[in-house]
Amino acid sequence: MVLRAWVISGLLLGMAFLARGAENPFLAPPELKDFAFQVSANHQSNQAKLQAILTSIFRPVEEGGLGVAYDNARTRTVPEVWWERKANCLSMTAFYVAACRSIGIDAKYAEALNTNRWRKVGNVVRFERHVVALTRVPPLDDLVADFLPTLRRRTGIYVVALLDEPRFRSLYYSNRAVELLGEGKLEAAMEEARISLEADAKGSVGWNIQGVVQAASGDVAAAEKSYRMALSLDARDGSAMGNLEGLLRNSGRLEEAMKLRALSEEVRKKDPYYNAYLGEEALNEGNLVEALRRIQVALKILPHEPEFFLLQARIRLSQGKIDDAVKDIQEAKKWADPVNRERYDNKLAIIQGEAERTKADRKK
Repeated sequence: MVLRAWVISGLLLGMAFLARGAENPFLAPPELKDFAFQVSANHQSNQAKLQAILTSIFRPVEEGGLGVAYDNARTRTVPEVWWERKANCLSMTAFYVAACRSIGIDAKYAEALNTNRWRKVGNVVRFERHVVALTRVPPLDDLVADFLPTLRRRTGIYVVALLDEPRFRSLYYSNRAVELLGEGKLEAAMEEARISLEADAKGSVGWNIQGVVQAASGDVAAAEKSYRMALSLDARDGSAMGNLEGLLRNSGRLEEAMKLRALSEEVRKKDPYYNAYLGEEALNEGNLVEALRRIQVALKILPHEPEFFLLQARIRLSQGKIDDAVKDIQEAKKWADPVNRERYDNKLAIIQGEAERTKADRKK
């Protein structure tokens, strides 16, 4: 079963915390406090201080900065970012906010709402959103610190919404739960999911993630309860909807699953993996027109997903369009990880062989 997890930024692997013993992973170490004071001391306005801190975070070490680089391997604590000089957007935001607060500027956590995306890692489909920092600097507009060395102003195009402290902490631990789940560390993942709910039990994200871990652990009944709790808190949580539908379907409760699908169609229409799933279903039922429509919707949302091109190739083959199927597999190979390209070469060789035989038969 494909599970859907709500996470922040691109996250793949996990490691043991270097500074996990701290109950507060967002606490600025003394070195970060000193750094923030030193780089901002010669500036008068809060805007100038904010910009000085942000610029210095990204400035190369040889030029007197920290040289922090983007790294989506795992979600780090603030002390880990200081020592390793690597961060994803959630860790970077926590790091910057901690630095600003250490000199008395009240930077806040926020979410850039129109930068979300779907991504599949293993058997988990992740709905990834982007976290940033926001600071009020009257009489100026709100200033946003993204994973860039320049402050930007919040506008109607760049939609940013504040995240309260409990919600941000919940997202942090939810991220960690998903990372540990990917490593197969189910007990550790369950503990992080539990802490996420302790931080914010009113958000659907933590409940959905707990359900994902419970389902992976084989506790289907508990997972169903978690998904339903998530939906009671946010009836438009597409991740929880997809997970619950899959659980019901795999449990043989097809009528319930189909009712949920009908309710969630509007909410999940922008999920490319949901559209690909429906495309696969239509292909298996022999409805090639619907199958092609669905996979093309998926490719419009996520145009570089190799598996989508592979599914489209299968549909083209069912339509007898061998040349188009070859092109689809070539596209799949183009966007695939190097370790998977041999698989596409094998498929390509089989289809091209079939195409040659078809052409030869037509000449007879």
